[in-house]
Amino acid sequence: MFKSFTRLSLLLVLALWLVACSTDTPAEPTEAPETPTEAAPEPTTEAAMDSTDGEAMADEKIRIAIVMPSATTDLAWSQAIYDALVTVQTEMGGEDAVEIAFSEGMFNVGDAAAALRDYAADGYDLVIAHGTQYGSSL
Repeated sequence: MFKSFTRLSLLLVLALWLVACSTDTPAEPTEAPETPTEAAPEPTTEAAMDSTDGEAMADEKIRIAIVMPSATTDLAWSQAIYDALVTVQTEMGGEDAVEIAFSEGMFNVGDAAAALRDYAADGYDLVIAHGTQYGSSL
């Protein structure tokens, strides 16, 4: 039994190795039959945004709050989301465009739930509960 398992395991490893190390040959391109297409008509709805609405939204600051189980410098889960939000903030125009608030070290789910409610009550646009342990408090 052990020999069969060992042989099967080695065979699977060899097969995976061969597939992973093989060269990928591109398939011959085939020409698709040409079919005439008409330009789709532009949809007209009453909810279409005018330029003034777009400018007003661009002037508003986006407020994001996050509740994390550990520190923003943990070199793992919490730091990943914090660094991603800082990148978004930088790309969107800095602190004038995106406000980031965070609560770190929220191991106690009850405290985290209170922080989530506080952020929501303060009017944050997006409140992130960054952990599966917070699922029951949402």
